[in-house]
Amino acid sequence: MGESSPARVEQALKASWQSYVRHYISPEGRVMIPERGGETISEAQAYALLRAVWAGDQATFARVYAWTYHNLSRQKTHGDSLLSWRWGRKADGSWGVLDANTATDADLDYALALALAARRGWHPPPDLPPYLEEARRVQAAILEKEVVRLPNGELLLTPGNWQEDRPPYLVNPSYFSPAAYRLFHQIFQRTEHSSGLTATPSSTPSPATISPSPLRGEGRGGGDKSWNRLHQSTYPFLAMLASGVGDMKGVGLFPDWCRLDAQGRPYPAPDKPSDFGWEAVRLPWRLALDAMWFKEENASRLLAQNFLPFIKREWQARGRLFAIYAYDGSPRVDYESPVMYAGVLAAAQATGDQDLARLMVEKILSFYREKDGQSYFEDPDNYYAQNWAWLGLAMYAGWVKSF
Repeated sequence: MGESSPARVEQALKASWQSYVRHYISPEGRVMIPERGGETISEAQAYALLRAVWAGDQATFARVYAWTYHNLSRQKTHGDSLLSWRWGRKADGSWGVLDANTATDADLDYALALALAARRGWHPPPDLPPYLEEARRVQAAILEKEVVRLPNGELLLTPGNWQEDRPPYLVNPSYFSPAAYRLFHQIFQRTEHSSGLTATPSSTPSPATISPSPLRGEGRGGGDKSWNRLHQSTYPFLAMLASGVGDMKGVGLFPDWCRLDAQGRPYPAPDKPSDFGWEAVRLPWRLALDAMWFKEENASRLLAQNFLPFIKREWQARGRLFAIYAYDGSPRVDYESPVMYAGVLAAAQATGDQDLARLMVEKILSFYREKDGQSYFEDPDNYYAQNWAWLGLAMYAGWVKSF
């Protein structure tokens, strides 16, 4: 069988997940990041939950959830169910929350993982809220604290609860998770119909009369039309980002960060990178999820017509892809990364390009190692590569399900 055979991919997925659990996750359920001196971030906890639910590892899911809920949930300290983004050693030597602000991508992935666990019929430890109940609370808090409405009525996902209260807004496109938006709305509808639950009516003024502001009070039950509206605003905005940001002409790539003015026009964020780098490289995978779960044509079209043409030109010219590109398509570094190949693999799958997908699988597996009792991608202490190489291969293998 070839290097990219289904059996080889399955073996790498199973072994690398088991190794990750041993190497990164404490017995209590905390993901310890070597590159951050053993600190924990909310993103890491959310990735572990997503991987556990797709790997069918109910026991690991339960303990990661327990640690996350008890140590990162802001319910007791701030009255919402979002996650404090950073936890580690304090100046006095004790361990705890170092920054209680939120990271929206982690909150979205956390809510998604909880919802998927509920769909699998899993149950949490007896002292914790049921997965679906907590997912709904997180979803409502995201709408309230991490989403704003522009003057034209469009909804915008912000990077966290710390976003500005008026334009220009800071935006991280790789946080957008349109498949999660769809699933959240779908889950609420089914829960509402089966249990008789109803969402609290929104008290938010109509778009014509409101100034840009967080969606205070909107969707407290998580089930109004806000998730669908957020989904509908995603693709026109991303298509605009792929074609140009401010005076920069695009080649189909997305920026790590940008700012959005009151008229909804993007421009470079002065203090943030505009590269297609470690942030933006996640976006093709998130778009592919929408294409594969919900047959979203906007997702497959954006990947096929904007993103992949540049990627294919690069591949044909060089026979490899670099880890980071400038927004204009020029390489920023001279090395490769499985993270880049995972994003391209997802895009190839979502658009039906099986030849490109197989090439990307082979590239990801070229970074796979089994050494000293560990199974890992690129480097055993490279936390980011472990997660995204695995997520790319898991989507290819059919593990990434909505259940």
